[in-house]
Amino acid sequence: MLPTVPDLYLMHIIMRPSHFRRHATLVILLLTGLQFSCQRALPVTDGFPHQQGLRGKSKHEVVACAGTPLQEREEGTLTTLRYYKEAPLLEESMVGSKSSRPTVHHGCWATVILQNQRVDQVRYRFVPSSVDASNDCEEIFANCPE
Repeated sequence: MLPTVPDLYLMHIIMRPSHFRRHATLVILLLTGLQFSCQRALPVTDGFPHQQGLRGKSKHEVVACAGTPLQEREEGTLTTLRYYKEAPLLEESMVGSKSSRPTVHHGCWATVILQNQRVDQVRYRFVPSSVDASNDCEEIFANCPE
C-alpha cells in the first residue's frame, strides 16, 4: 500500500533536520571547543633559538630588544616579564581555489623569568594550545642578539 500525501509530508517533517537540532548541535560543538581552549596549556620551555639565546641577558637588554612588556612583576630576586604576540590577520585565512576560509586565531604568551637580574628561563604558551604559535613567540624576540 502506498503512503498518502499527508503521510509523506509527515515523514518529510520527521526526517528533515530541524533548525533546532542544527542549532543545538552547533552550540554543543562550540561549547566543546571552548572547553578545550580554556584548559591550561603547558608552557614550552626549550627548543627555539631566541628562547635559548635570551638566557643570561639582563632585564635592560631584554627590554631594549623586545620592547616594554605587557606585565612586569617583581618578588624578591625574581622578576617576571610577560609579552603577547598575535598572528597577523592575513595569516588567519587560508586561500583555496576560489575563496578563502578562516583558520584559528592564534598567538603566544612569552614569559621571561629573571633571577638576580639575569634571564633564567623563557616560557612560551601557545593560544590556543592546539596551534603551534612558536613563530609568533620567536617574533617577540627577533630583534634580540643571540
